[in-house]
Amino acid sequence: MNCTLDSVNYFDDVTCIPSDQLLPDSVPQTKGMEPLVQMQVTQFECGGFVIGLTFCHSICDGLGAAQFLNAVGELGRGLEQLSVAPVWHRDFFPPPPDHQLESVTPLPMLSQPMPSYKLEHANIDISMDCINQHKRQFKESTGLNCSAFEIVAASFWSRRTKAVNFERNTEVKLVFFANCRQMLDPPLPKGFYGNCFFPVTITSSSDWVETASDVDVLKLIQEAKTKLAVEFGKFMEGDYMRNGDEDPFAPPLSYTTLFITEWGRLGFNQIDYGWDPPVHVVPIQVSSIIPVGIVGSVPLPKKGIRLMTWSVEEAHLRSLIDLMKKSI
Repeated sequence: MNCTLDSVNYFDDVTCIPSDQLLPDSVPQTKGMEPLVQMQVTQFECGGFVIGLTFCHSICDGLGAAQFLNAVGELGRGLEQLSVAPVWHRDFFPPPPDHQLESVTPLPMLSQPMPSYKLEHANIDISMDCINQHKRQFKESTGLNCSAFEIVAASFWSRRTKAVNFERNTEVKLVFFANCRQMLDPPLPKGFYGNCFFPVTITSSSDWVETASDVDVLKLIQEAKTKLAVEFGKFMEGDYMRNGDEDPFAPPLSYTTLFITEWGRLGFNQIDYGWDPPVHVVPIQVSSIIPVGIVGSVPLPKKGIRLMTWSVEEAHLRSLIDLMKKSI
């Protein structure tokens, strides 16, 4: 492109990213199939470059995508052998027991109207000093440790609920996806790059989420995480299908459901194509109707956490930003 990355501030403002120029163009389907992976390298006048990636999420999860890009970087740097060899074995996942599926009655298809709202983007930066302060406060209050992701998730869910101002006692949900590679027996090998995650869904009333302390919301998140192994085991055994329970992979698509995901531990920020790690790793909005927050990192050389979110309509955006800045 005929500009430097410095002149566009390394796309710190994601609303200024020319996605049509930095992401690969769509290509015609071949035998009814779209490409599984597309990459585009765009060089700038300064010599820096942007890598745009699109991939089929049915092939790999976030950890798998980061592993793929890391392999590209290692090959580009001339390594003769990858540090993590890719492993592709879907037989690692045992099918649900046949005897449990024989009595399953197909659930009726529910026609859910598509939401009509449009979600607006916001970046919310959080210093490590602030994160560490919240960790100390939680430790003093409970005697337990907590993660930066849990701190951000608790504050974000609480402030978004307050900013939207739902009707009294509206049922609200927080959903995030947990890596389950080590929960299988035997555990999946390190190089497995397919999908292996399970949704953790937390349900409460909007009144409670609005008024509860950050410590209490954070404790609720931790309690849900402690049940992960049991819930994942039930899913692998087919209990959800046998009992007719709600599909954990199909949470309601509505304004009352907030999705949050962590990019900090996936490995995108550690990829090295030969010029050290990337200055900025950023997602591109693919849906304007799925409320989501992505917990990542601020652009280098700064240090801290960046919450990248498309989670509220314009009418609620200012309130969300103000509430988050006051709390964290």
